[in-house]
Amino acid sequence: MRHILYSLAVAASIAGLAGCNDKAAPAANAPAAPTLADATSAKAAEAAKQAVIANAREKADKSTPLENYQALESGNQLMYSYLALAGMPVDYRDIARNVSADYARSSDEFQKNDLLKALQPKIDASVAAARANRYFKIVLSDPVQKYDFDKQGFPLNSSVWENGAYRYFNDNSAYHLSFTNGEAFRYLSNVPEDVARNIEHLRGTYNALELVVYCFAQEADTASRQVKAEIVKVAVRDKKGNVLAQQ
Repeated sequence: MRHILYSLAVAASIAGLAGCNDKAAPAANAPAAPTLADATSAKAAEAAKQAVIANAREKADKSTPLENYQALESGNQLMYSYLALAGMPVDYRDIARNVSADYARSSDEFQKNDLLKALQPKIDASVAAARANRYFKIVLSDPVQKYDFDKQGFPLNSSVWENGAYRYFNDNSAYHLSFTNGEAFRYLSNVPEDVARNIEHLRGTYNALELVVYCFAQEADTASRQVKAEIVKVAVRDKKGNVLAQQ
């Protein structure tokens, strides 16, 4: 399986403070400083907006058998899922550069055109397959942090829940995966003590554990080439594939 990396995108802005003469009178039409009520109102409005967006997203069918979740192991798979959700015309040349080394290397336009004709049906079939099955699972090799006694659970990999975080694959890093309900999976909770002790013991062993995240592809963010997915279930398992805990 290809190594999966993740990246966190956080934007910050700093407002500058302009100095002034302490004897100068304030401008008559200067805007009033924002109050706590203003800030609270703006925050509430943004929260309401996000709630409307979240409610409008298509939700996963929780009764879908786990064996129907396809393994997501490639950036090209993620690309096809993105294309299926975006509903935009397919840029076959751009896709061909990602899926065909011969096309990407060739400087012969006739050869590239021939290759493109052969690739188009395969690209269309891959997009159609991604559209037909939006359930997938992704395996993370860095699943949990040390047990948190205050939270009574294991903090999960931050790329699952942290705002602005996303994951990508090395073979095609232009397309990203993020989760729309990750906050609900910030901790692996309600783990029996004997199981928690075992997980904590294995956690210190290099690559001893994996986190399987079962997802439903909800929408495509065309501004960032992201597939936004709803987490349905998470499971911590050992390297032999034995599920130790899930929620």
